[in-house]
Amino acid sequence: MGIFNKADQCSIPASETTIVASGAKIEGIFNCQTRLHVDGAIIGKVLSDSIVTIGKQGRISGEINASRLIINGLFEGNANCDNVEVLEGGKFLGKVISKELIIEAKAIFEGESKIKTESVEAPSYEEQRD
Repeated sequence: MGIFNKADQCSIPASETTIVASGAKIEGIFNCQTRLHVDGAIIGKVLSDSIVTIGKQGRISGEINASRLIINGLFEGNANCDNVEVLEGGKFLGKVISKELIIEAKAIFEGESKIKTESVEAPSYEEQRD
């Protein structure tokens, strides 16, 4: 588990969190400027300038462009994020481009990773919406 200072924290208040509850299923493009917590399923593309968390029962299949991705459930697809953290019990299957990749003990990472540089920066939330 990492220790983060205040500079690492997102500027969006914790109270502004969008939750996809267990049993819910969303398909398509999901644009979100608040934090996103997924206990259900999203199939498609997730665009966020904030933190995307996949809970233990959560699943995202497709593509994620976000500031930070925390995986405690299942992610299958391509991720382009500044920070990706696969927690114990989490599973990442696919490709990731990130500045920082953390894989805890007993987490599963099966795929390919590349270091994010200026030449592979993800477009911002505003650029992706257009």
